[in-house]
Amino acid sequence: MNSPIRALPRSTSRSLCLAVRLALCAAPLVLPASALAEQIVQRYDIAAGPLGEVLSRYAQASGAPISFESRQVEGLTSPGVRGSFTTEGGFAQALLGSGLMASPTQDGYQLLQASPATDALELGPTTISGKVLGSTTEGSGSYTTGSTNTATRLALSLRETPQSVTVITRKKMDDQNIQNLDDVARTATGITLTKIGTDRSTYYSRGFEISDLQYDGIPTNISENYSMDVMSTSNMAIYDRVEVVRGANGLLQGTGNPSAAINLVRKRPTQDFRLGAELGAGSWDNYRSQVDVSGPLTPTGNVRGRAVAYYNNANSYKDGSGRDNQLLYLVGEADLDDATVLTVGATIQKDNQNGYDWGGLNTRSNGSFYPLSRSTNLNGKWAHLDRNNYTLFSDVTHNFDNEWKLTLAMNAIWSDADFLSAYPNRVSGDNYRMTVSQADYEDTQFALDLYATGPFELFGRKHQLMLGANTRQDEFDAVIKSATNNPTINITDFDYSALPNPILNAIGADYNYTRKERGLYGASRFSLTDDLSLILGTRVSWSDYKVGSPYTNDQYRENGRLVPYAGVVLDLDKHHTWYASYTEIYKTQSYYGVGNTLLDPIEGDNYETGIKGEYFEGRLNTSLAIFQTNLENMPEALSVSPTCGVTGTSKCYEAGAKVRNRGFELEVSGEPLENWNVSAGYTYSDPEYVAGSSKGSDYYRKIPRRLLKVSTDYRLPGVLDQWRVGGDVYAQSRTAADVTGYRIEQGGYALLNLHAHYQINQQFSVQYNLNNVLDKTYYQSLPTSNNFGGLYYGDPRNFAVTLRYQY
Repeated sequence: MNSPIRALPRSTSRSLCLAVRLALCAAPLVLPASALAEQIVQRYDIAAGPLGEVLSRYAQASGAPISFESRQVEGLTSPGVRGSFTTEGGFAQALLGSGLMASPTQDGYQLLQASPATDALELGPTTISGKVLGSTTEGSGSYTTGSTNTATRLALSLRETPQSVTVITRKKMDDQNIQNLDDVARTATGITLTKIGTDRSTYYSRGFEISDLQYDGIPTNISENYSMDVMSTSNMAIYDRVEVVRGANGLLQGTGNPSAAINLVRKRPTQDFRLGAELGAGSWDNYRSQVDVSGPLTPTGNVRGRAVAYYNNANSYKDGSGRDNQLLYLVGEADLDDATVLTVGATIQKDNQNGYDWGGLNTRSNGSFYPLSRSTNLNGKWAHLDRNNYTLFSDVTHNFDNEWKLTLAMNAIWSDADFLSAYPNRVSGDNYRMTVSQADYEDTQFALDLYATGPFELFGRKHQLMLGANTRQDEFDAVIKSATNNPTINITDFDYSALPNPILNAIGADYNYTRKERGLYGASRFSLTDDLSLILGTRVSWSDYKVGSPYTNDQYRENGRLVPYAGVVLDLDKHHTWYASYTEIYKTQSYYGVGNTLLDPIEGDNYETGIKGEYFEGRLNTSLAIFQTNLENMPEALSVSPTCGVTGTSKCYEAGAKVRNRGFELEVSGEPLENWNVSAGYTYSDPEYVAGSSKGSDYYRKIPRRLLKVSTDYRLPGVLDQWRVGGDVYAQSRTAADVTGYRIEQGGYALLNLHAHYQINQQFSVQYNLNNVLDKTYYQSLPTSNNFGGLYYGDPRNFAVTLRYQY
């Protein structure tokens, strides 16, 4: 168990500065005990009320989770926590007069009974204990969270949010050894992905493409053809959690598909000194190291910092492939006064890949699969994708005395990439021309968000209000060159290392994509009765999309577009809630009609209703959701010459199709029993054309209609309590390419992963992960035709061993 926080000498700031330097230069794993942090004073304004509710709010505000049994606090009240307190002092204030005390444990704090005669502490009754969870998941030891705000900016529990929400917590990421966004997509309920390149992933939810990522709630565009070539998502070390809100999210980000919002929430500085380190090794010479140091930079703790350094070098099961990934994350917080906090942070990431496989494999002309080894790589040693990502972010938050909070947040990303690779283009039979492209990418994204949240009173009841304005811009430039010596290979008999170095044309083609989005938004949560809440919101949005290439120059603008949002939440009993929500949709298209002009935006609406459950003080959450999405102006291919798109060689389309998607989702996450974490999700999604030339057929069969994802982790009892064991299962239904005259399809499959974790002592632990235990051979993505590649194997069986240190 962790010892209570003790006083920290004035040398703390020097110790932390030294620790930061060590983090950047392979720090040693042990520091002297004198580096333990002094309790940091923080200001709180938590009103009096039932003890359980006050503890919940205080745990969330302080980031210090506390475990207790509900009957320990039943019938007890708290005077609240108002003023400046240390973490333990705040707990003492909240528990004043209750005869209870908060004692530090490895995962936070435990509520204990104080004996007035001896001042000794006794554990309360030993039944299932409740752990009050906040939004921060680091150190919570849980597969669920206490609150999220990705859906509406209002801090609501999963049960209070009238949409489907999944949170991939820090513990789940560690247990499953999640290293990148693809790993997140594989474990998040309802999310799937396809690939057009080893690292060019496209994510889907509820039948449609996810067009934006969020960083701390600020949207970032990933919808251009080459966005994921330049945007590196190959590291999860700097994130506390990933929040996924499925369905439409136009209230906060404007234009977008009714798929999901993926919000990557960064780690923030802690009030106490912490040092974590990891060393990892795995299949195909996969080695990684990580150092994470956090704590106060001044004796009073009013300035705090955090640094994460990460390095990964790995080969691959694919011939000639490998990667080198370096990351540095720095973030600082400063209390400008008792009510105002300023945060400034930056990320530098360099991600270099050799033998980069852009085009993947191909099928035979009849759509059947070649019996090729999973190690097959059609690209030469010269192929590569080298990316540099630089991020600067900041926010300032002021808390008013009336419980209102005002936040101004900024996120800026500068990315560049150098790409050289090829895709297979069938000449005849098994012979393919390897069409080589070289590209230089530059992507600059900037976003600003100003919003306020707080309570107000109306008709004798207390309600919540959120008002905001945001703006963002994405400027994406690419210069693409072709080769003059594209080699021809026989896919059944070739040597990747013999492919000649490409000879590139001296002049390339210039491509430019510019997206601008501005909006005013607001939402209010009306407490109509003690059991019934109504959320009403709207966004007024201005969008501008401009594309320039040698073959097209076009622009689409949308001014003052209204996007309404409505939700209702009804508490059925102590544990269950019925909810329903509605929102409208519009999405700027990147398909082109005859004349090579952009199609009008997709429009539609999204409905969702369901039942949510919350048990054990929020430690276990369940949900059943039923949804329907209706989209109009969907693109339909025309039977004309392929002279459209930015290259002038793509199909031409018209906006005449309608697609309807109906489905349901089941999800469970959290702790059904003490020391047992579980998350499970089942998704059925069936998008189909309901109007247009494809009426009655399925929409985009390359993604599965059914998904099952189950993850679990269990701490063994008794003398084996230093061990945790668990695993996860991924299963999906069949997929197929949307082709005619032949068939490309793959049956459903299931994957099994296992892990075991051993706590060596208080500081050190070791973990073993075995993925694809049964060594299932499957295709992660199917091609769009039998001529141009796009077929990618999934990873074979592989292992990873991780040594962790926590101080």
